Amino acid sequence: MKSLGFVFKIVVVGDGAVGKTSLIKQWTEGSFRTDYIMTIGSNFAVKSLVIDDKPVKLQIWDLAGQPHFSDVRVLFYKGAMGAMYVYDVSRVDSYDSVLNWDRELTNICGQIPKVLLANKVDLNDQRKVSSEMGSVLAAKLGDAPYFETSAKSGVGVNEAFEKIAQLVYELAKKRQPA
Repeated sequence: MKSLGFVFKIVVVGDGAVGKTSLIKQWTEGSFRTDYIMTIGSNFAVKSLVIDDKPVKLQIWDLAGQPHFSDVRVLFYKGAMGAMYVYDVSRVDSYDSVLNWDRELTNICGQIPKVLLANKVDLNDQRKVSSEMGSVLAAKLGDAPYFETSAKSGVGVNEAFEKIAQLVYELAKKRQPA
């Protein structure tokens, strides 16, 4: 009998305008938009890949980062198998918020696989959050894999999404009955 594969819900969280939607569009469509359109509540995208010769489908939930969406956001966390935390390297406030995002998500989902994305590295002349700061934050998140990304150029994007897919797949395999 053929394996049906796996379907995993992944939430992408972080402050507003850090590039969550752009990262998802870059990975799922290979495209980038320069105009900013605020996410209202949530959006989601789907992309399939193969891990260990098994089909894996990621449902990627893009959650609104503005504080006034916090009550709605918690509804979208339920059932998440993995999380991607995103901050903008040109905005220290977005970096400082990541641990709050982790607390909010962990309260609903418990400990789930996570990765940390330092986005907008193409804005090197505006960078205020160093790679070293990113590594320190990743350690605080329980040694989460850390990626420097650019939704605009695509740098690090595939690697980050493939890593979260691998992490949730490995966890699901461990939980499967033998």
